[in-house]
Amino acid sequence: MFKNFTVIRTEPRTEGDEENHEEMEEVALEGDAASTAKNTTEVQVQSESTNTTAASGKAAAASGKTETKRISMVVPGSVRSVEFSNLRANTAYVLQVYGSAAERKSKTHKATVITGPEPATEMVFSDVTDSSLNVSWSKPKTTFSGVRVTYTNIITGESRFVTVESHQSYVVLSKLSAGTSYIIIVTTTQGRTSSDILTSLMTTVPAPPTHLQVVNVTDTKAVLQWTPSQGKVDRFIISYESSKTPNVTVTVMLSGSSVEHQLRGLQRGTVYTVKVLSQKDSLQSMAISTTFTTPNLVKASEVGTRSAVIAWRTSTVVYYSYRLIYQVAGEETKEVILDQSSTEYKLTGLLPMSRYIVVVQGEREGQYTSVVTTEFITGKLRFPFPTECSQELLNGALQSGEVDIYPDGKEGGAVRVYCDMETDGGGWTVFQRRMNGKTDFYRTWNEYSAGFGNLSEDFWLGNELLHNLTTVGPVSLRVDLQSGNDTAYAHYANFTIDSAERHYTLAVSGYTGTAGDSMRYHNGRPFSTRDKDTDPLGIHCARAYMGGWWYKNCYKTNLNGLHGINSNNQGVVWIDWKGKDSSIAFTEMKFRPARFSPATHG
Repeated sequence: MFKNFTVIRTEPRTEGDEENHEEMEEVALEGDAASTAKNTTEVQVQSESTNTTAASGKAAAASGKTETKRISMVVPGSVRSVEFSNLRANTAYVLQVYGSAAERKSKTHKATVITGPEPATEMVFSDVTDSSLNVSWSKPKTTFSGVRVTYTNIITGESRFVTVESHQSYVVLSKLSAGTSYIIIVTTTQGRTSSDILTSLMTTVPAPPTHLQVVNVTDTKAVLQWTPSQGKVDRFIISYESSKTPNVTVTVMLSGSSVEHQLRGLQRGTVYTVKVLSQKDSLQSMAISTTFTTPNLVKASEVGTRSAVIAWRTSTVVYYSYRLIYQVAGEETKEVILDQSSTEYKLTGLLPMSRYIVVVQGEREGQYTSVVTTEFITGKLRFPFPTECSQELLNGALQSGEVDIYPDGKEGGAVRVYCDMETDGGGWTVFQRRMNGKTDFYRTWNEYSAGFGNLSEDFWLGNELLHNLTTVGPVSLRVDLQSGNDTAYAHYANFTIDSAERHYTLAVSGYTGTAGDSMRYHNGRPFSTRDKDTDPLGIHCARAYMGGWWYKNCYKTNLNGLHGINSNNQGVVWIDWKGKDSSIAFTEMKFRPARFSPATHG
């Protein structure tokens, strides 16, 4: 174990060193004597108390001048490293170390070290964008071979570097993340050595938001929506101005988590330009912009319980088409596309006693501009949400046709049905029609349960809905038949269809009419189809006679048989009127509340 180590550093002497260092006596230093400096490899003095002595030997040169400077340091034997500071760049140093104890001295170990080049100075940033920046620096005056620029993303910790030739004093860093801070380090290099670092922190410009759009435009309000870009920002800045006051700009600042903003207090019939940019610290992104036009306010005309007329004037701007958008608050938006010659449109099928908001937009090259807007309230009805056609008749609908009814009230949603408002006082909900044979009635159980066909031609309304509509109260059934110029009907005072669990069993009684009581034979029978016969009494009737019906063994009427077939008993048949081999051309089955009185319905 050595008591001390002596470390000697020898370096070329520069001019002016002689006066200061002709004679240096050894000086003992207390504490951590190893100092930190540039242009040296850092080493640690692992001692809490270190004594060092600096001395200069007397020079002995043939010319009488000293050409080198020698500094020695004596440290305790427990120390394993020292650090030299204030070294000169690009300079060769000779280092020697030996240990001593009492009268003993170890072998001297010797190494030559060349310090790195001088560092660059004065780092400057320019042309900073959301994905790149320009770094420049002042080159050192001494020799170096190149420059290495390292940049580290402080969020992800990812580091990259680029190298440039010694004659170059700038570099462009690209593919950076927007709104992100980077640690930039510049070092000069000479061979395998490098200078001390020149370091700085720089943040890229935040990226602008994207997908800016204007929705829900009215005459005085509009909603801006956008998609934030990647990277956290401090705020969004919105600015907008109108064509009527181009020198007045309104600016709004929102939090960096915002994705929409409602503009209020706008002027009618005015073009607005809106810009949105993002900001982080003092850095602002480029702005994205869009324009929109607030519509003029018009008054709806001919507002009824279920309809209204919207009219607008032609514009000096040529639109290729119009889009009319209307909705009740809280309901789904509906729209209609109109051709460019349109100046009015009648809305039908509206909900009574409801407030509607309507916007008409003009389309030009795929872009829509609001032209007019209006609000109106539809009129009152005795039955705002009729559950079947007799209530719609009492609401004043006197013409037969397709109507929305609400079997479960407003909350249950609308069901489209066909109403017969003319036969025997009207108010009939039609659930079956055969007229042209376009629709196939040889269907499955599920198809008959859900319904099929065209309400204005051949159709079956559906067993599930039929069950719901015929079990809420006493219901009567009417069957209308026509073959050539002959017509007949059958009326049943009592009519219900049971649930799916009971196979949609038929209950019918109380016949009057001219067609004959063929339905009586089927009373109490379950419904059957080609894929389901729940109570067969012999053959599979639905398969044999190609329909879906309340077969027994098998039928006295088969109104869902094969249309236009007059043989093999497979046609549309009502035996008590035309027999088995005459297929009836037109049939219609319908129901209404048994209490309904045609003489007093108005």
